[in-house]
Amino acid sequence: MSNTRRAGVGGIIVDLGRAIGTFFGLAWLCFVVGIVLARATGTSMAAVPVPVELVTFGVLAVAFVGTSWLVDGGYERLGADPSGGATFAWLAVLFVPLAFFPTRLALGFLAGEPGVLDALFVLTATLFAGWLAFYGGLERLALVPDDFLRVAVFAVALGSIPVAAVLLADIGWLATDLAAATVAAGVQAGACWFGFRTDVL
Repeated sequence: MSNTRRAGVGGIIVDLGRAIGTFFGLAWLCFVVGIVLARATGTSMAAVPVPVELVTFGVLAVAFVGTSWLVDGGYERLGADPSGGATFAWLAVLFVPLAFFPTRLALGFLAGEPGVLDALFVLTATLFAGWLAFYGGLERLALVPDDFLRVAVFAVALGSIPVAAVLLADIGWLATDLAAATVAAGVQAGACWFGFRTDVL
């Protein structure tokens, strides 16, 4: 009897964890889409004729309704993994954006327009995280979420070298847009190699 009760409590905790992860993931997705639309249309929050609190409540309401639909059979209808909610939240909000931040820097040095670029970068990272978490991307790439955290750690470690060269050794040519973009791309490649292909950490 105690084992049955314990299994029932464990199932409830697992389901609750999935629902919470799905809710935060959907709220983040709504936020990112809103930012992208605002950047694309040149609209600022000050120009929106609705209080910020009401916008926040609307985002949370949409996330709640979406979560209810997903956990009540929506995942199966979309062909997604019902257990991917928490993984998606971690990947979309932290791991993937941090792991590929050198790519964002490289594009920024070449393209400019940081506002639009930031929004598109975060949206792309969010969609990529969705594929990883819900549609077997992690399994197909033979990765786990912690691998992206390792890439982020290596990106910081490798990126600190050229930053120190510019700040401490006063190597000015590294600060030009083309050189900085090349270095950032190299840091990204090195971080991915060490983070995904080695067992250093």
